Amino acid sequence: MAQNTDNVLVRIDLWILDTIFQPIANRLPGERMNIRLGMNLLLGSVIFSFAFLLMPLFFFNVGFFNSTYNLMSCIVVICFYMFVYRNQEIAREGFINPLRYHLFGIRIISIPFTLYGIYIWLSSGGMAGRFTMLYCISNILSVCGLYLISCNINPPKKKEEHKVAFADNPFS
Repeated sequence: MAQNTDNVLVRIDLWILDTIFQPIANRLPGERMNIRLGMNLLLGSVIFSFAFLLMPLFFFNVGFFNSTYNLMSCIVVICFYMFVYRNQEIAREGFINPLRYHLFGIRIISIPFTLYGIYIWLSSGGMAGRFTMLYCISNILSVCGLYLISCNINPPKKKEEHKVAFADNPFS
């Protein structure tokens, strides 16, 4: 598959993926640990999204009918998590990760939303600041999780046999 690197967004995404997250994924112990860690970060993102989207139901006495958008957003988040969970098996060791290309659009568009969420969180105060903090944490976890899932899986390193060379015994 030819890779189009003429686009600025593609170059930014590949730079973030190859320069920041791939070295982190290479240092993780265990097999397929980058996908496991990425899935756990995505699950954390789902939990924080639920907290952010469902808090108005409990704290502001908003009815279920009035928060239909929030409930539908929760369903979309669950569907996206299930999509990534089911497709994590297509990544094989030693080959280019197909999720690199499948998740490109969502990775690159989630970065501006995360930066905007951080700005909103830092500029708001009080109860609104607490709600937006959950949104901000959810976005940061999802960006990190998506980038870790998209990293290539390196084959496990073979352990080298250490041959113990005994020094000549001067007393024999």
